[in-house]
Amino acid sequence: MTHRLICVLLLWVVSSWPGAGFAEKAAPVEVCVVGGSPAGIAAAISARRTGTEKVVLVEALEHVGGRMSETLGFGEQNRMKPESLGGLWTELETRVAERYGKKVSTPEPRVIEQVFDDWLAGEGVVVMKGFRLKEVAKADRRLSRLVAEDGREILAQVFVDATYTGDLLAMAGCEWTVGREPRSQYDESLAGVVLKLENPPGKIVEDIHRSPVSGLAGDGETLAPHVSGLTTEVTEGAGDAHLQCFNLYACLTNDPANRLSLDEPEGYDPAEFELLRREIKQLGRVPFGLRSNVPNRKAKINDGVPLLLHWGLVGGGDAYPEGSAEMRRQIWEAHRGYTHRLLWFLQHDPAVPKKQREAFLEWGLPRDEFAENGHWPWDVYIREGRRLVGGRVMTQHDLFEETAKPDAIALGSFPVDSHVVQRLATPDGKEVVNEGGFLVEPPLYQIPYSALLPKGEECENLLVPVCMSASRVAFNSLRVEPSWVLTGQAAGTAAALAVEEGRPVQEVPVLPLREKLRGDGVTVDLPAGAE
Repeated sequence: MTHRLICVLLLWVVSSWPGAGFAEKAAPVEVCVVGGSPAGIAAAISARRTGTEKVVLVEALEHVGGRMSETLGFGEQNRMKPESLGGLWTELETRVAERYGKKVSTPEPRVIEQVFDDWLAGEGVVVMKGFRLKEVAKADRRLSRLVAEDGREILAQVFVDATYTGDLLAMAGCEWTVGREPRSQYDESLAGVVLKLENPPGKIVEDIHRSPVSGLAGDGETLAPHVSGLTTEVTEGAGDAHLQCFNLYACLTNDPANRLSLDEPEGYDPAEFELLRREIKQLGRVPFGLRSNVPNRKAKINDGVPLLLHWGLVGGGDAYPEGSAEMRRQIWEAHRGYTHRLLWFLQHDPAVPKKQREAFLEWGLPRDEFAENGHWPWDVYIREGRRLVGGRVMTQHDLFEETAKPDAIALGSFPVDSHVVQRLATPDGKEVVNEGGFLVEPPLYQIPYSALLPKGEECENLLVPVCMSASRVAFNSLRVEPSWVLTGQAAGTAAALAVEEGRPVQEVPVLPLREKLRGDGVTVDLPAGAE
């Protein structure tokens, strides 16, 4: 029987599951993956390939693929060492290339989403979309059941939390944290508030951005729009609950046949972008632009660390990880509104040089992308959410010093990448500092299996490949899709082994796990001389 036929049969079975009384009317599945992120997709596929018969993937949205289905693409790997890529990540690249007949670094959102849908179907994974988690059942340190807001239920033996925000791990009663630890907690030089990079542990790729424009409004006393405070109001190295900025990873097109020109945003006030106006006057140009880096005359827009005011809405995502579905949608609306207003400013404000205005005016929303969502991405680009606090917490030292791990299940190499956390003015108002925004490059390091595990006394049948057990510093190197696909692959393989052997996930033998991952194309060992 083919995988696709199996999938069809499983989908028919799941469609008949009633919301109430599921426990009495259906046998449990073996592995349930929560979150249709690329890591969740990798976990579900690897669980199936390791021999698990019944695997279900549930996703709160009506679409799978997470940030990669919202125009992200494969660009993150450009800052990574080749050894830290492989496994299902490489297979995903191949599948996208087959769709286009050539290698593509940033596929169109609708195309890569279809690749994910087809891949899951071909592997026999049951996918349940619109599954907004309401509650869980747990006893004797084991999760047993998930209940969605619409009454659908899932029973499983092992669960994987592949959400970007750690929703399942929080509901399962596992310890977690959010925001920035103080520098003293784990003795990390990059932790907490960072106004100036001093003695960084690795090569600085992008330093803290400081701009010699005034951070005060025209009266010389109040703060300019999008400046949240003064540098004297924060303490270097202090911890806080702030997150680095989110943005919409919007897709635009300059194809007249496919372009929807933007209308003037409701409530638009050009004074909102006074900081950018001042920077344009100083430089004589807008310090960024748009280019067709997506097939079929499309472009993606993403925030940049070395820019004063750009696509990221600083402070706008702080409430997202712990927010309700309604709150998260409000945050999405705020980011959509900000992006729309900024585009309108770039297309129409006289402060923008005429040639650049005309160039920005060529771009609009694509008719053939995100049609059910007003042609904007399904969600915000979530750069960080909750983080598990397991029995083992990865820190800056694991990235730069203690890079070898006996239970390694993948390699990492992306820079410690934090976008601006707070935009602050100096007390004299003469300078704006994008506090907390930097990139520092680590060596190749091993990612341990133990970082995916809650404490055994908290939960023994849950794996967390995305919001893994890491300090905020370490997380900002781990938080990219190539690494998460591989940790997701490891989580799915481990889940299958835990089911097969009837063990808690904390007791899955590491040697067979590592050997299976090696056989599936994942590099788990550091090169000779790198340990």
